[in-house]
Amino acid sequence: MVDWPGMKLTKRTATILLAIGVFTLFIWVTRLFVFLGELQAGTLPAPAVHLTMVIIYLVIGVYLSYLGIKGRRRAA
Repeated sequence: MVDWPGMKLTKRTATILLAIGVFTLFIWVTRLFVFLGELQAGTLPAPAVHLTMVIIYLVIGVYLSYLGIKGRRRAA
């Protein structure tokens, strides 16, 4: 079990965080390519909103993956 100030993380929980983070990155990187294709074609209705969403979810995916990797290293 990992002990961070105010948070305890088991290896199972860290693995779940890592899986969710990797899944989120996979989905939103795929959507980024779709976004870029629609942007070039001129068919994207609100590019600023969509780009903001993609960036936010990529950051969330990276952070969840980071927490999962860090948790698995400390729990091992």
